[in-house]
Amino acid sequence: MMRSLYSGITGLKNFQVAMDVVGNNISNVNTVGFKASRVNFETMLAQTIKAGRSPQENVGGTNPMQIGLGSQVSSIDKIMTQGSFQNTGVKTDLAIQGDGFFIVSDGSSYYYTRAGAFTLDSNGNLIQTSTGYKVQGWTAVQDPETGERYIDTNKPIGDLVISAGMTMPAKKTSNVRFEGNLNSKLGPGSFVITLTDENGINHDVRVWFEKTQSDLGTDPFSSSQRYTMKIDIDNDGTADVDGYMVFNEFGRVEEAGVYAESQVITATTDGSISGSTALPDGTYQAIVLDSSGNVVYNGTTTVSGGSFTINDSDITAGNNYTVILLTPNNASNSLTIAPGAELVIPTSGEPRFYESDNPTNFVQTDYTSPRYTTAVQVYDSLGNAYTVYYEFVRLGNTTIGSESFKNAWIWRAYTDSGEPISLIDEDGGSGYVAGLIDFDESGRPIQYRGLDSSYNLSSGEVRTIQFDAGQSGDGVVTITADFSGATQFSGDSTLNIPWQDGNPMGVLESFAINEQGEIIGTFSNGLTDVLGQIALAVFNNPSGLSEVGNSLYVVSANSGVPKIGAPGSGGRGILIPGALEMSNVDLAEEFTKMIVAQRGFQANARVITTADQILNELVNIKR
Repeated sequence: MMRSLYSGITGLKNFQVAMDVVGNNISNVNTVGFKASRVNFETMLAQTIKAGRSPQENVGGTNPMQIGLGSQVSSIDKIMTQGSFQNTGVKTDLAIQGDGFFIVSDGSSYYYTRAGAFTLDSNGNLIQTSTGYKVQGWTAVQDPETGERYIDTNKPIGDLVISAGMTMPAKKTSNVRFEGNLNSKLGPGSFVITLTDENGINHDVRVWFEKTQSDLGTDPFSSSQRYTMKIDIDNDGTADVDGYMVFNEFGRVEEAGVYAESQVITATTDGSISGSTALPDGTYQAIVLDSSGNVVYNGTTTVSGGSFTINDSDITAGNNYTVILLTPNNASNSLTIAPGAELVIPTSGEPRFYESDNPTNFVQTDYTSPRYTTAVQVYDSLGNAYTVYYEFVRLGNTTIGSESFKNAWIWRAYTDSGEPISLIDEDGGSGYVAGLIDFDESGRPIQYRGLDSSYNLSSGEVRTIQFDAGQSGDGVVTITADFSGATQFSGDSTLNIPWQDGNPMGVLESFAINEQGEIIGTFSNGLTDVLGQIALAVFNNPSGLSEVGNSLYVVSANSGVPKIGAPGSGGRGILIPGALEMSNVDLAEEFTKMIVAQRGFQANARVITTADQILNELVNIKR
């Protein structure tokens, strides 16, 4: 009977422990980062009444006879499951989604916690609010040359400090990047005009414009742009006569002419035609058209004493022929195609081409200025700002020197404050007045060249500008442009410079913490930079950590060593900024455990009282 009394006592003790654990769980139901515990029981020693016996020849074996002597607590385990998140909106509150632990230090030891209620102290240290222990991580290191901050997670962890007066140093601009489109349909448009001669025959005349090296003049970026005018008079797809036209920025003609003298002559003899001209003596290119506009002669003729003769077997006496003498140094404002079919070239005002004897038959060419300008703000090493303008002019299909380009643009740069800018090639050479970008047929840039004052092409790339900022206390600023993001398609010009790598000095205005634990500072210059990174630790057996109060744990013999690293790596989990992890205590489960513990305690107490009654009956046998 004494065994049952003591077995009941062990049960009472065990269920008292179970109630203690349940009570602790319930009391921490609102504790940030708290992890619930559970109690496990096991049997104590058993008294053997009779040992077991193995089977004999004619008799089977028997089991041992044992009486248990009660129960005992086998373990009290931490349940390290994920708790729910409570949004607080406080930027220094952090929750861990995963298995990691924050690391805090009192200056001599490390402690580990899931409670991420942090704040800043008067010195800018990131601390645990309840204890003042400093949160551990890596402070960003600043490169002395570039001023950029970076984090090396291979270094030992330390205190995280976010000072209110922290600054971002000024950085000189060294690179800019272009993105966007340059409109391929800039400049004057091409057109076809139909002229009717005196015999009622229609003649289609095609006119288009090109930029040649001679059109660049002394200032290729002038608001007035000169073009070479190409005229196809026999509709064979090639230019027969050249001219020129100068447009102002509003698309009005300032000056124009065709390099040709044309007249209608009646042949007096077969095989030759003669005429007179005011041109000086010399040899000229000559074109002879019949009355239908067909070319019967395209060659040279000699002018002597104001007269010339052209010999060709296709010339028939009595027929009218249009004779065109090409005059590279003399321009006129009209071109005769056939008898009664004369094209008038506009020399001022609107670019309107019309038929001489029928002004209502006209074509006015469209003109869009070939110039486009975009700007970017750059900085010297002291943070002084300069607005640099990049100006582009479309050349299109052109030949410069001996090289041909299909979709060429020239560019230059200048500042709003007037600093002289030099263009530098990849070998450090200078003396260029413009850069040149050529695009392929798919609208992508394929080469970057330079043009000197004589419009000779550079052998190497030209993408770099340089100016002296000495008047502001700095030296030379050298900026290289990346044009690879530029395109040339038919559409609006949208080319811009979305990125440059310089900045003025900035003062820290605010900060935030991201999921990787990086502390990102926002500075008064509009830029952000990393200030530090919070460290997390993970353990092989987090349930083996020892609690030391204040929601802190320390390493125990069975927890394993801490594996420290950045959030988002090594199974440490990520951070949820502006939130706290709630307790993982389940009240419904705890109340159920409470009922079980209460009933278990009652049952063991009943065992003791029942054994006592039996003993009492035994005593009462003898009265």
